[in-house]
Amino acid sequence: MIDLHEDLLSSISARRIEMTEFLQNLIRIPSPNPPGDTQSAMKLIEGFLSERGIPFEIVAPDPRMPNLIAQFDGGQPGPRLVMNGHLDVFPEGDASKWNYDPWGAIEKDGCIFGRGACDMKSGTTALLFAFAELYERRSNLHGSLVLTVVSDEETGSNLGARYLLENRKDVHGDCLLNSEPTSPFALRFGEKGPLWLRCKVNTPGAHGAYVHMSKNAIQIAATVISGLYELQNFKSPEGSSLVLALQNNARAVDRAYGTGASAVISGTTVNVGTIQAGVSVNMLPSECTFEVDIRIPPGVSHSTVIDHIDSVIAPYPEVTYEITNQHDANASEPDHPMVQSLIRNAVRVSGVEPAPIIGLGATDARLWRHAGIPAFIYGPSPTGMGKADEFVRIDEFVHIAKTHALAALDYLSG
Repeated sequence: MIDLHEDLLSSISARRIEMTEFLQNLIRIPSPNPPGDTQSAMKLIEGFLSERGIPFEIVAPDPRMPNLIAQFDGGQPGPRLVMNGHLDVFPEGDASKWNYDPWGAIEKDGCIFGRGACDMKSGTTALLFAFAELYERRSNLHGSLVLTVVSDEETGSNLGARYLLENRKDVHGDCLLNSEPTSPFALRFGEKGPLWLRCKVNTPGAHGAYVHMSKNAIQIAATVISGLYELQNFKSPEGSSLVLALQNNARAVDRAYGTGASAVISGTTVNVGTIQAGVSVNMLPSECTFEVDIRIPPGVSHSTVIDHIDSVIAPYPEVTYEITNQHDANASEPDHPMVQSLIRNAVRVSGVEPAPIIGLGATDARLWRHAGIPAFIYGPSPTGMGKADEFVRIDEFVHIAKTHALAALDYLSG
């Protein structure tokens, strides 16, 4: 009798060169967002599925930003698993800062360089090949498998994953797998929620020597900013399963996000990202505008944070603010069976044991969690993500494909 796990591993190993070449071809098709046009990149995905006789459909509320859905049923009833990846990437930025062509997909020293290499064309390619391998073995599976390849992830997902979840119930499923960058040593079961503010201070202003004539807009802004930094005391509840998981995996958190990340990951963070004020050193500034990026962990409500913001600003009628972006923090159970399956199979593939953590940034997985569906992320390291000379290690890319394929096989094995 065939061992499906070994058969699956062997087949993906045999396709290493094919997978690498496909990834390079995908990177060589620019799909920066903005503007977000992924039509050419999607054609490559369509061709891959068509060559293998795998049915799919395109859902495109905006023709420039198509989304693909492929799905199949196994030989027996069972759960519904969804795989999700996106095709849009960050813009290349200043090309003069790149040592490699950002759209060249140059292979060197076991790595592939290019925009989208780690975020997330390698992850999307890994899921695509895993899906195709499982399609070939569908008669042995219980339940069904869905692949969603989407656009518009980098700018809010309104025309991508969010649109699909609102209009296509068949992409909900019972569990989601996503391959955004994490690192082989960490898998994400949740994410912090962003809350962005734009604050404005307006006063009459005056000559710099006539400080009795007007309040100083910068001074007011400084006081308000100081009060907003008190939000760092708002943390996930001590003793919760989330906090315990993060405490137990502090080393993995620091390895994934840099030394010191474990000290802030379960707390609210505050960053004043921009500030504009003043005209001349000898004038009392009449205007000050600043923007604040607040990241809220699971277990801390946005309403509680907003109440504190209002209390800080209340003594200063000169200050107004607007919320420019917000998403609730979200988390699935850190001991969900899919978490255990990902860990077990990562060890089986490469001897690497990923630790469950939460993400500092947002991904499409949050949308499934908001819909009440457990969602988990396991992807390659975020090497150069959003910066010049972004790259992915080929070994990590193949490791991710194998781990996802085996975890999906476990989930659909009855």
